[in-house]
Amino acid sequence: MNPAPHANTKTLIRAMRRTLCGNTALALLAAAQPLFAEDVQTAGSAAEDAKTLQQITVTAEKKAESELDVPISMTVVEATTLLNNGMSRLDDYYAQIPGLSMNERGAGRTTLVMRGISAGTELNPTVGIMIGDAPYGSSTTDYSISDLDPFDIDHIEVLRGPQGTLYGASSMGGLIKFVMADPDTGAFSGRVQSDLSDTQHGGSGYAARAAVNLPLSGDLAVRVSAFDRHDAGYVNDPLQGRKNVNDGDAHGGRISALWRVSDGFTLRASALTQDSSADASAKVDMLKNSYTPVFGPYDHARLPGTDTAQVKTRMYILQMDGNLGWADLTSISSYNKYSLIGPQDVTGTFGGLTGPIYGLPGLGVKIDNNNRTGKFSEELRLASPEDGRRLSWLGGAFFTHEHTVGFQRIEAVDRSTGADEGLGSMYDGTSPSTFEESAAFGNLTYKFTDAFDVQLGGRYSSVKQNFSNAYSGPLNGGDSSDSESASDHVGTYSFAPRYHINRDVMTYLRVASGYRAGGVNALLIEDQGKFPGQYKSDSLTSYEWGLKGDFADRTLTLDGALFYIDWSDIQLSEVSQDTGNSYFVNAGKAKSQGAEISLAWRLFPGLDILANAAYTDAVLTQDTPDGTYGKSGDRLPYSPKWSANLSADYTFPIGAGLDANVGGGVTWIGDRESGFTSSASAQRFALRAYTTGNLHAGIQSTHWNVDLYVKNLTDARGYLSATAQNATTGVSSYGLLLIQPRTFGVSATYTF
Repeated sequence: MNPAPHANTKTLIRAMRRTLCGNTALALLAAAQPLFAEDVQTAGSAAEDAKTLQQITVTAEKKAESELDVPISMTVVEATTLLNNGMSRLDDYYAQIPGLSMNERGAGRTTLVMRGISAGTELNPTVGIMIGDAPYGSSTTDYSISDLDPFDIDHIEVLRGPQGTLYGASSMGGLIKFVMADPDTGAFSGRVQSDLSDTQHGGSGYAARAAVNLPLSGDLAVRVSAFDRHDAGYVNDPLQGRKNVNDGDAHGGRISALWRVSDGFTLRASALTQDSSADASAKVDMLKNSYTPVFGPYDHARLPGTDTAQVKTRMYILQMDGNLGWADLTSISSYNKYSLIGPQDVTGTFGGLTGPIYGLPGLGVKIDNNNRTGKFSEELRLASPEDGRRLSWLGGAFFTHEHTVGFQRIEAVDRSTGADEGLGSMYDGTSPSTFEESAAFGNLTYKFTDAFDVQLGGRYSSVKQNFSNAYSGPLNGGDSSDSESASDHVGTYSFAPRYHINRDVMTYLRVASGYRAGGVNALLIEDQGKFPGQYKSDSLTSYEWGLKGDFADRTLTLDGALFYIDWSDIQLSEVSQDTGNSYFVNAGKAKSQGAEISLAWRLFPGLDILANAAYTDAVLTQDTPDGTYGKSGDRLPYSPKWSANLSADYTFPIGAGLDANVGGGVTWIGDRESGFTSSASAQRFALRAYTTGNLHAGIQSTHWNVDLYVKNLTDARGYLSATAQNATTGVSSYGLLLIQPRTFGVSATYTF
């Protein structure tokens, strides 16, 4: 049983003091004062459209509203901008989002980190993923983060801090919401795009995308899109004699329909499919705790047939919206499927066992991973009409059921060919599980005045899980099987006073809690009694102060936040020194505190300056237990203390109905620490800071636009994660995930 998160008076006062009285807050307010004054003086004047920044409409709180009215720190990414600059994958653009970082562990496993809330080797995610208003992926595994191609995405909303009240489990660090393009009943339209690129030290890539909008009547429209993409490789395997082994392919499509059944009832349906594959990860091999390559700076060595990933994604959504007069009714039904096949080279961990087990030392060892998840969810909610009344409300019920089957096989193979030696499996493990969450949630907003309101939200969730495991092979000590159940009842809440200083500027406080579900450890026979059979849910409470608004006649938009997070009962991975298997335990406490700021400035018509920066101080506040080596004060994994991004974009007419566009940007990611180690002899890998730049230029007309771009202008070698090749001792070489080198590309789009 996980106790409901709470904040006692002393904790709240202490956190608010840190937030409101810190030097950063005072500096931010001081800087904003002249802008307030200028804004008040010119509030009555109407600026020309070309001189002002456009308002952004979001659905972060499950209703359409201006991003500047949402009492949450968030970033909105336009999909069209990504595509025109050759950014089709999450690792292309994550660094431009304050407070977001990545840990990609290979074989399709990616951990997203927001505000430092990560222990480095999560099984249960801390960042939620939504496609529209439907939850995507598993609540109990990190295998299900899909890198959606952005072609049929309208925009991406990134919400920082716990979102458990409206979005449930596994959004304790934050949430990423892919808002898809809707069909349009107004007119026939379409878009075709092609992209060609060349990567230094690697190969070439391409993409072809198309979408068409078909209005079938004044009330019915269908939208169809498809894409095919090849991602260039840039990592070589000298032992296999292969170059650009990490190249990949992705293809898929989406069909969506919108039907306005009546004036008060609308039906939306969509089906999305995407298949992707990669022949290897982008990890390069470095000597222990150094940046000395084992082979070369763009090389790694893996057993043939390993380090690959094949991912299949399917998502089906049915949404019904009805106006009942006294309330708006929304029903969202969804089903998503995800599968991953990702064999890994684990010779560094298990290679020394082929001698004792088979009498044949020196063999290679691989692990076959095959995971499948199916997830159904239903949300039914009612919301008061947006009619200006003092009390507005939203309430609903949520249910999800997911079924996951995980299969692993460890076997000895020939080091040079990767072929099975025919010695039988060292280990087979099959682990089917189910996860079920039922929840009721609500949100109330009361306007005390036209300028001041208070938002109060709550959610009560009941979670049930069932696990069964069957193991065999000499690594397990023979055949075994077991089954267990786990349940939890968790309450989360949010409290957000909000004050509009004037019509364009808002400040808010936000106190919110979040959690993620616990689970069951699949214990090998030799590890039984040494590790817990279950680990419980962990939870956190976040305290945030923010300021956001338009200034200087709406030519300047500012969004800033300070936060402090208490995190307890952290789910942490331990590795058995006897078997090399990984288990999870609840391991003490941590805190994360920091600041984020984003600025958009239209310096003059056509020229936009964008800047953001984040400071995150995420550390343990309690030593981890025996079996892992983390001390109070140690930094949490993969979160830079500092990160920043600055970009400029200038659009100007060149005659004959054409506009030209030029721009560029620079991104800086600070140093980070890898995951906690499982051996006293192992040190955490210190990932160094890196800086990347990009340039782009293009010409556009009413229907055509052609863009040239350069990514990673200086060909920087930056690394996203570090994984020891020997999981038990960490004393071998490390695999460092390398960012894409300098890439030149051209993109052409035709809109009709």
